[in-house]
Amino acid sequence: MTGTRPWAMGLALVALASGLAGCSGEAGSSGSGRTLGLVQFSGDDVYSNSALQGAADYAESKGWKTITVDAKGSVDGANTAMENLVTRGVDAMVVSVFPSSALGAGVAAARQADVPVANWGGGRADGVPFAADTALGDELAERVVKDMGGEGELLALGYRPGLPCQNREKSLDEAVKGTGIKVTRQQITIPGAVTSASEATLGWLASHPEGGGPLAVWACFDDPAVGAVSALRQSGRDDVLSYGLNGTAPALELVKDGELTATLWIDGPGQGAELAKRLMADLDASGPADPAEIGGTTQVIDKDGVNEFLKQHPEIR
Repeated sequence: MTGTRPWAMGLALVALASGLAGCSGEAGSSGSGRTLGLVQFSGDDVYSNSALQGAADYAESKGWKTITVDAKGSVDGANTAMENLVTRGVDAMVVSVFPSSALGAGVAAARQADVPVANWGGGRADGVPFAADTALGDELAERVVKDMGGEGELLALGYRPGLPCQNREKSLDEAVKGTGIKVTRQQITIPGAVTSASEATLGWLASHPEGGGPLAVWACFDDPAVGAVSALRQSGRDDVLSYGLNGTAPALELVKDGELTATLWIDGPGQGAELAKRLMADLDASGPADPAEIGGTTQVIDKDGVNEFLKQHPEIR
């Protein structure tokens, strides 16, 4: 079903300069004369990058230029990227996944230059008036408990540095509370989410043989879910349920093939576009725009509904 919910280390300078060079435009070069800076959580994170692409597409449709930087999973890298984007003269900025509370240096630089910041997945904070709620994990967590019949063993693949994963794990915890489901937790790494998830799943499978009751693997986003499916395939196991969140193209293909039980699609690109729209309105307003944390459209996709979903969303392929 679909629904909308309200918004409830460091990088070497050479690497950063290289990342800044990979941009689609220069500040003040043409069009509106404005530029949107985009800070990726990780170049490997397909879904969060699709949300930033939604912001970029909207901005470019309005004549803006965009600059994209890959923080490579490092909060220090994200802060440095934000400071450098301010130096380059961007007019607004969207950051993904990193908690706004951890972006003190970057946000401070943006505030000093009057550059409004939005955060996809990291929440609002002083200097970050707009955010997109990407947790939205209740619906899938409830589906996991239902499919398992309220009992069995569950491997939860989490990622504590990312606020979306933190909140999605809270949804899972709430759903399994009071049930007979025993949860084993494993943190994945980024970069390398698919590989680390596969290795963690292989280890868990070795101690959970077939026939011991309901078994399932839950991942806080689709990339580690893809890794879990790889481990299940490698082990020849078809007795283990598997779940992801975000609704990426690779995950949906696995759902279609019957290898991933379900994923929760979230319209990340739509959220990204909305954040860009709000940033532009904030810049054009006579006074500061009202802070907002926006929700998103979601849908649990399983094998029964995946073909129809893909017909309705050909852009995901």
